[in-house]
Amino acid sequence: MTTRAKLNIPPLLAALAVVLMICAGAAIGHAARRRHRKKHVTATASPRPTATPTPAMYPLVLLTGGVGSVQVLTATSPKVLGSAEVYDPQAGVFIPIDKMKSRRDRQFATRLKDGRVLIGGGVDTIMAPLIMFPGPPMPSTLGSTEIFDPADGAFTEAARMIDTRDEPTGTLLRDGKVLVAGGGASGTELYDPAANKFIATGAMSADRFGQTATLLPNGKVLMIGGGSAHAELYDPSKAKFAAAGSMSTDRIYHTATLLKNGRVLIAGGSPYARRSPLDTTDLYDPRTGKFNAGPKMTKPRAGHTATRLKDGRVLIAGGAADNSAELFNPAANKFTPTGPMNTRRYGHSAELLPDGRVLIAGGWNASYSPLASAELFDPKTGNFTPTGDMTHARAGAPATLIWTRKPITWLRPTPSPTATATATATATVTATATVTVTPTATATATRTPTATRAARPTARVTSSARPTRSASPRPSPSPTAKPSPKPAPTAAVIANPSSEPTLTATFTATATSSAAESPTPSTIATATPGTTESPPPSPQPTSTPAATASASPRAE
Repeated sequence: MTTRAKLNIPPLLAALAVVLMICAGAAIGHAARRRHRKKHVTATASPRPTATPTPAMYPLVLLTGGVGSVQVLTATSPKVLGSAEVYDPQAGVFIPIDKMKSRRDRQFATRLKDGRVLIGGGVDTIMAPLIMFPGPPMPSTLGSTEIFDPADGAFTEAARMIDTRDEPTGTLLRDGKVLVAGGGASGTELYDPAANKFIATGAMSADRFGQTATLLPNGKVLMIGGGSAHAELYDPSKAKFAAAGSMSTDRIYHTATLLKNGRVLIAGGSPYARRSPLDTTDLYDPRTGKFNAGPKMTKPRAGHTATRLKDGRVLIAGGAADNSAELFNPAANKFTPTGPMNTRRYGHSAELLPDGRVLIAGGWNASYSPLASAELFDPKTGNFTPTGDMTHARAGAPATLIWTRKPITWLRPTPSPTATATATATATVTATATVTVTPTATATATRTPTATRAARPTARVTSSARPTRSASPRPSPSPTAKPSPKPAPTAAVIANPSSEPTLTATFTATATSSAAESPTPSTIATATPGTTESPPPSPQPTSTPAATASASPRAE
């Protein structure tokens, strides 16, 4: 017999009902909590952060010292300069600034990591630039240094170098220190900006003068030339120099430019002086540590400049027997002509501007006179265009790109503004003269005829005139006057034969003149942002000149 278990349905229904009640209660509680949060919680918007805007940095180019010219009697003579100036790329003008602490030529100028510029060494007297080099340090060689601060435009004295140096190099290392080398010495030293102190470091294998120093991507510094074909590498981690191969020839007054591919282009120069420029080049490869001959330039050059453009090409300018320039293309490994410049120059300055143009300034001309002219190279067009002249003619003055904040309160107004002048002048002269001569004479005549000579009057004339002018700007700087011709005096004489005639004459002359001219033309100039020059007021006097004269002629 089979027995089936009976299902107890009422307890199951009761359990299900309990579960449903619990779920419903949970749902009701959750909805209540949501209503409570909506009712009592108020959302607060996050405040928008406020910040003081940082003033934009403004680019300028600093030029210091060099050789200029000074007037001596009737001629000009070269002189080492202590003056400095900056170039404003946006305004296209040079503006004078405070002088350096020392006159300097052939010094180095290195921008530090904090934006200041370290300037040191060089000479303070003129020495012939065409003599044989290298040479021993001269008595005028400087060991002093100074720092330019773009924040206030001031030069301050810095620590003194261990050695005096003529035409040294100053290379900014990765740690912020500056390696100073050459200038007629084999020893080198490091400048620490934080401590304002020079300390000795490794020595080169030979004295160098007019060498180049190039910071490589690996942090080492390549020393080339300066009276030798041998090169050396400075390793900051070891504070030592090591041999780095040899170039194809000795070089001085050459250029060394780090390319984007890491190699170094060494161009031109001379085996011993600027009189024998070279057209050869060398390429140094840090990966192999070797020099290879590069392509020849289109012209032999010494004392030229080499500037790497933003597109990787290198602009070679000046240093030749003409005003030519050329471009080196690393991809094609070839030089091609460009330009030319507007002026032949060597020993000039070249600096890449933030907009990609290159500023070329100063230098020597063919007759060994310093130049004040400057020009800009535009890589897009390949042309040089003149820009404003420097405030001083300079040769051998280093150019350094600096950054400062606006407003720039330490800039002076430019002394050579662009002037627009108009002037007009008119003049009218009217003269009238009346002369009346009434001689009276009595005489006794005899049968013997006698002759009497005509009386020739002599006159003394006194005049009083104080002309003044009414000045106002007009088209012509010089007045144009059309005076009426002065009428000749006429005289009527009635005479009887007499041995002592009496002659009385009166002369009256009146002249009126009015003229308007502008001795001082109106000038409108823009030299510096935020600087305005106003012309001096023009005087506006008026006058009417008058003259009177009296004469008493006597008969001879």
